[in-house]
Amino acid sequence: MEYAIRSYIGTRKYQEDAAGACETEKGLFVIVCDGIGGRADGGASSEYTVKRLTDMFRNEFDDNFPSFITKAADMTDSEVFDAFGNNSGTTAVIIYICGGRLYWFSVGDSRIYIMRDDRIKQITTDHTYRYVLELRKNKNIIDLETYERELPKGERLASFIGMGGVDIADVSLEPLHLKAGDRLLLTTDGLYKTLTENVIYGIISTNKGAEEAADELMDAVKEIDASKDNTTFALVYYDVTEEEL
Repeated sequence: MEYAIRSYIGTRKYQEDAAGACETEKGLFVIVCDGIGGRADGGASSEYTVKRLTDMFRNEFDDNFPSFITKAADMTDSEVFDAFGNNSGTTAVIIYICGGRLYWFSVGDSRIYIMRDDRIKQITTDHTYRYVLELRKNKNIIDLETYERELPKGERLASFIGMGGVDIADVSLEPLHLKAGDRLLLTTDGLYKTLTENVIYGIISTNKGAEEAADELMDAVKEIDASKDNTTFALVYYDVTEEEL
């Protein structure tokens, strides 16, 4: 397995993204966060979340990842809320790989993609107000008029770490079995709002290594004038030899 992490401040005054990885005998843990709240608080929230969850994985994780990460995220949510109040917080996307099995966790609008069999697929949900509106509309809780009236606010986050009680999160209760050649991308919205999925896939699929692909992805982001947001991502290349299968 090979992985690479990149981060770019863009034209923002503050870097509010954070990312990290931890590889032990337990497996590989990777996390990417996008802080919210503005100024230093968003960055502090994301940095704290990356460090706290990585430390908990290294020191406290046993063998049930869905249970571990749910409890760890809830604890971190309370700690971030207590430390920074209700004007800050962070998204989080996390993967855990062990023995060819992939588990993931996400809250907010950062994303996890998998590239397999010449396709790129988002495996997480964007936890925005749009997502909540669509759920309410589909369940006939609100009518079409209300949906359309509220839709301009759709990009607002509906769930994040630090809100004092995470309302919505994705947790994979069963693992996805990885195949040799699978590529995983964890990213903040700075990447997928700047580059299309086709461009992202094209760069990753035509490079031999994670470091080379990560460099080319970041170069592509920097070349686009519209790239004003922080951009942070982690690439994981899953390649196994026959002896490892």
